[in-house]
Amino acid sequence: MTDQPIHNLDMTDTEYAALVSKGYDPTFERGLLEVFGEDSAKARKITRFIGLLKTVSPETDQEWKNAMGAWDDVCSQYDSNDSK
Repeated sequence: MTDQPIHNLDMTDTEYAALVSKGYDPTFERGLLEVFGEDSAKARKITRFIGLLKTVSPETDQEWKNAMGAWDDVCSQYDSNDSK
């Protein structure tokens, strides 16, 4: 069996563990980078947003605030690129 290569995700182990606990999927982020040509900042923001919604739908006000904050991060990334 051949192990998959380790990709540099440009984050510390602590950051990675915190994101994984919130539904972060590094494989999905890697796919965004490879297939769609997204830059790493955009890919991480999109992956974070999808991870927040994929595992459990937000129920509390704080969970919705976190999800909407992640969505705002994604949108602001695209808005700043549109104005260039």
